[in-house]
Amino acid sequence: MAEILFLTRGHGFGHAARDLRVIQELRRRPGNTVRIMANGSAITYYEMRGVPCTPIELPGEGFGEAAAKAVWRALAAVPRPDLVVSDEVMWALPFARRVWKRPCVMLLCALWAEYGMPEGDRFFDAADEVMVLDFPQNRRETYGTTAPLSFPGPVVQPFPGERGAARAALGIPERDEVAVLSLGGMNTRPESRRMAAAAIGAWRRHPRRGARLLVLADRPTGAGLAVGGADTGGAEVVWAGVTSEPEMYFRAADVVLNDAMGSTVCDLAWNQVPTVALLDEESARGFPKTFLGRVRHLEASGLIETASVDEGPAAVRQAIERAMDGAARPDRAAALNAFGWGTGEGIAQRICDVLGARA
Repeated sequence: MAEILFLTRGHGFGHAARDLRVIQELRRRPGNTVRIMANGSAITYYEMRGVPCTPIELPGEGFGEAAAKAVWRALAAVPRPDLVVSDEVMWALPFARRVWKRPCVMLLCALWAEYGMPEGDRFFDAADEVMVLDFPQNRRETYGTTAPLSFPGPVVQPFPGERGAARAALGIPERDEVAVLSLGGMNTRPESRRMAAAAIGAWRRHPRRGARLLVLADRPTGAGLAVGGADTGGAEVVWAGVTSEPEMYFRAADVVLNDAMGSTVCDLAWNQVPTVALLDEESARGFPKTFLGRVRHLEASGLIETASVDEGPAAVRQAIERAMDGAARPDRAAALNAFGWGTGEGIAQRICDVLGARA
């Protein structure tokens, strides 16, 4: 019997979404027990899906001395596991190795070298394995860590069902034109509001009677009502709210608009859903260069379209049209093979391999 402690960073829904895929596979393996600790929006994600987790509060987005103390206090209060898996809850690594003296696997979106600070990668030297869940195409020649390092790809899985069943479940007629705007678990950010305003403006730019844009967020109140304006015109905007089943909406859509810096773009591309990745130039500067590189790789392969919200609704509308026009391209499936993709099963196996090696 192996006890695994899995920690998820709450920075949007992307970390929890990929982690749950891995956790489900770990739990399918006889003898494994997986306990989850999470913070912020990751707690919301797990709660929406009925998955128990232990909340931890991480100040400063999980970095700095205050966050280190919070993580160590939380870990000191739980039984020592056989293995720790940490998705960007950084301070779990030194606790696992120095205090518990247990193996630790780190799951990351990027290393510090991607931020121009390769010396920061030495922090991960104590890890038994570091998996950067991104495309091998984004790999640099050298990094600053001596830990075993791999790039198994974004963790993707098939969206359930097919278009007709998804539309029937959502009450959408087969011939209706429907787009979905999904900005994940951080849709109150200023950049998310800019993306929403550009997407809604684009949808209304060439209204078609009966066409609908389903926004997977709660409608803003007060001053936020300025986002998108009034729901008038031939193209309808429906604030569908936050859902625990966004994949059903994605499967039903003619096109999906999504934050380019989020991980959902990879899910959409892999499932061959016509997609527009929305780029907010100001916010993109705060991300590692590999995030934009990932988007550019997918765009160059014809798997997604991109649009800069800084160029306004007209640019977004053009990208929408390109995405819908390219939905039936016969080479989309072949283009997927140019990338390295991860799965919950594959990541779970690598974690179990680490556990087995230390047994």
